[in-house]
Amino acid sequence: MLGSIAGQPLVILLTGHPDPDAIGGALAHQRICESLGIPATIAHVLPVSHRENRALVKLLNIEMHHIANPAELSAYKYFSLVDTSSVETSIDLPADLKLLTVVDHHTRVGGPKVDAAFVDLRPQLGATCSIYAEYLQQGLAPLTGERREDARVATALLFGIQTDTDDFANATPADFAAASYAKAFCDADILKRVGRRTVSAAAMNVLGQALSNLRVIRDFAFAGVGFVPLGDRDAIGSAADYILMREDIDTVLVYGVVEDRVDGSLRTNSPSVDPAVFLQTAFGRDRDGKPYGGGRADKGGFQIPLGLLAECEDTDRLWILVTEMIESRLERVVPDIERERERERDRDRDHDRDRRDRRRADD
Repeated sequence: MLGSIAGQPLVILLTGHPDPDAIGGALAHQRICESLGIPATIAHVLPVSHRENRALVKLLNIEMHHIANPAELSAYKYFSLVDTSSVETSIDLPADLKLLTVVDHHTRVGGPKVDAAFVDLRPQLGATCSIYAEYLQQGLAPLTGERREDARVATALLFGIQTDTDDFANATPADFAAASYAKAFCDADILKRVGRRTVSAAAMNVLGQALSNLRVIRDFAFAGVGFVPLGDRDAIGSAADYILMREDIDTVLVYGVVEDRVDGSLRTNSPSVDPAVFLQTAFGRDRDGKPYGGGRADKGGFQIPLGLLAECEDTDRLWILVTEMIESRLERVVPDIERERERERDRDRDHDRDRRDRRRADD
């Protein structure tokens, strides 16, 4: 399919904040395109926000074009989606820009049908990079170790597989086979530098808010963390990861306001919780039928536009409205939230009554 547009420029358009699986897959997709005589550009709309992801781009010298205006896409007739089957909603694509290929490992839940000439969706795999490693291994621009470029692509693929399978804890045999193929060509020193774990001050602040506001309903926990700068939005997911380590909790949802939307992350250890179904049931779909949230085996995320509410200058009142909205939606999936709220109201009434009775006795 790519060969049919040889010589024509193509843009690999990443959705959301690019993560290692998307970046590694895009780099491999670009390699395949160029081997077929197709000039390919990796582009994204939302910034690369996580420190590790920025380090990956910098250390491997990956050229990625930040799209700020739809007019910047007018130079392309075709585009490809990698690590997603949904187009970035924060920008209006040119009407004549045609979706050519889709390669993804996430489970699709509702939304418009993917309309592309080539679609490879494998939700049984742990990473999209595993699919691209297979493409390369089976003959599409294979790695040989003869060029420095091979090490760049292999390192990005291996890091993408590692991160999206939670350090291989959720890897399938196919993911391990793909990682083994990439490992033979990767730059081990860069891989170590990219994967070095550090925690930013902003992430600690978000975690502190999450712990302070944590509500636990049986084995489910959720917390709001207030207003989070765009560059620190990955701290929401990191907070959910940390809280999930608590021994009596198996599912966690953490949310905050990021610019003009509510941004949240779900993490779970429960075999009965499907993140995509959980988030779709709680938050539903937009007017175009696209779910506000999605996910895979053990994690998911959601983004809900605030619309005109984003212009509200009273941030305290806005946060109250956001909290009420999130809790009311979560009640669709966790009805005990409302029952717990009723018990809290009863306790508050009892406390007020006891305080009045003590005052009367003192008088």
